[in-house]
Amino acid sequence: MKCKKIHRTAALVLAAPLVLSGCAATNNISNTTIGCVGGAVVGALGTFLVTGDPKKAVMGAGVGFIAGCGAGYYLDKREEELAKLAEESSLKPEFERISNNEANGASFSENATENVIASQLSLSTEKPMFDSGKAQITDSEQLANLQKFLKGYVKSLDPASKLYVVGHTDSSGSAAFNQRLSEKRAKFIANELVNAGINENRLFFEGVGESQPVASNLTNEGKSKNRRFEIIDVLMDTTGESAQANTVSDEQVIQVASAKKTRIENVINDLPVIVKTKKSLPTPTVSVSNNQHSISLGLQGVKLEEFDKSYVITALGEREEESFMTFFTAANADDSEFMGSCAYAAPVVQSSLKPYNGRPIQKAKVADSISNLFGTAWYGMAGSTAITLGPIGIEKNNLNPTHKPYFSFYKQYDGSATKADLKYPVSVETYRGDGTVLVRMFAQDDNALMRCSDVVFSTNGSTQTQASAVIYQENNELMAKAFNMNLVKG
Repeated sequence: MKCKKIHRTAALVLAAPLVLSGCAATNNISNTTIGCVGGAVVGALGTFLVTGDPKKAVMGAGVGFIAGCGAGYYLDKREEELAKLAEESSLKPEFERISNNEANGASFSENATENVIASQLSLSTEKPMFDSGKAQITDSEQLANLQKFLKGYVKSLDPASKLYVVGHTDSSGSAAFNQRLSEKRAKFIANELVNAGINENRLFFEGVGESQPVASNLTNEGKSKNRRFEIIDVLMDTTGESAQANTVSDEQVIQVASAKKTRIENVINDLPVIVKTKKSLPTPTVSVSNNQHSISLGLQGVKLEEFDKSYVITALGEREEESFMTFFTAANADDSEFMGSCAYAAPVVQSSLKPYNGRPIQKAKVADSISNLFGTAWYGMAGSTAITLGPIGIEKNNLNPTHKPYFSFYKQYDGSATKADLKYPVSVETYRGDGTVLVRMFAQDDNALMRCSDVVFSTNGSTQTQASAVIYQENNELMAKAFNMNLVKG
């Protein structure tokens, strides 16, 4: 029987081109269809000839199909089917595609067709799925509808795909609590996917807490939208080594997870906003320490409320301006100012990508760094104080920090000092702009005079920062100083 099955599979694979040629002769088949089916035939035949396994030949056909007609066609059809299934399950779907290219890195859009590496799905209902502080969906009707949808979702997956589930919270509670809660939400959805039939070896999950809002946490409606999950279908790289293995590599999942974390919308969507007709300012998240300081950094800055509110955001490039419009209406944007400063943000609690089956993640041993950020040092003058920052290292593709930098301050600098007056270790967060990267840093010492800093670097090798600002404490007030930094050569 096994021999007959192999022969039947081979016959079908070899017969497909003849069917296609007949259709093409009658002009009843499009070039796109020829490319899709032709790619499937080549993928199936090639895999079958190498392995002799008809099951693997089917997987090879799926890879060839995507390669032949493009991910755009595959995703268009699948999103159409999933939207119909979601409607039948009383769910509202939203789709985004993640694409990647050498010049600009990862980007998100609704209709990308080239270099697409993943497809993201988020689901919502009239009533929020997750109650505040809860890790499970407790409404039995909502849960039944979700389970119905997930069965169809899993059934429609490409055999080579892997899934990445991301859990989120609103800003109620501490950042550490929210990270743990979001991970429990992600695990809950992952469990439901396993119940729906997904292979555990193809499943990853992560909880990112409150760090990726899609709405303002200043309103109850916004908070309910932020209590959510996303399922990301990580697609086969048909040109890479993973295509030969007929499966998505762990490194591809890591790349998608990093793209999510470094998305600039994570910063913009929860920016404090002040309406120009009002005089009141948002309360900064960073604050002065309880300790009385008699010393000063000597930066000659301005009070935080007088600092240029758009200084950092403007330096990031056009991508952020488009992001403003996706969350705030044009009218609101015209009447408002966005508080683009680390002073109004809290340090992100670090999360980790976890395979559902608990196995170790296979990471690439070597990753290329951005050409001007490979463990480099940077220098600038702020008032009479010299400031150095380093080492700064950022991976090119994923924007992962590779070094643990320090801010060093040399007061009344005359070019001769070799020892810093004050030196602070900082945590590092990265966010991708338009040809830029925002490196946001927070002092790890609660009693440090420096509280946080935003530095915008170009990703094209520029030796000068696009923007540099430090928030610091002086005379029990929060101050801000903008200054330029240059790469230390040699």
